[in-house]
Amino acid sequence: MQYDLSVLCNGIFEVDEKIRFVGIIDQMGKLVVGNMKKGLPSLERDDGSIRLYLGYAINTMLRRDFDNVFGKVLYTFSEREKIKLLTVPMDNYLLLVSIDKLSDHVKLINKIMVVVKKLTMP
Repeated sequence: MQYDLSVLCNGIFEVDEKIRFVGIIDQMGKLVVGNMKKGLPSLERDDGSIRLYLGYAINTMLRRDFDNVFGKVLYTFSEREKIKLLTVPMDNYLLLVSIDKLSDHVKLINKIMVVVKKLTMP
């Protein structure tokens, strides 16, 4: 399936100003495209990002073992003390989105999923 990953990232940033980071990683946890919202500092150092991305890639692969039982993962969400994180599996990639702690994440997730479907479906 062919789609422009940078267009997807930009489209997700346009969903809401509460989105802090949008990135797409490959199956090995390498950031393919993406960045922080302009003017916002990252909460982790570069080496922290590498471990975070690798962890998400590994967890996504492990969850696929249960696809035949529960169906495919549509997205995963975690809420932390300082931030909210969304991951969306896409073919051979994983979309990562960090969201401001004070956001209405349910509405944002729904809007993000609409953009993902619109820009990745044929």
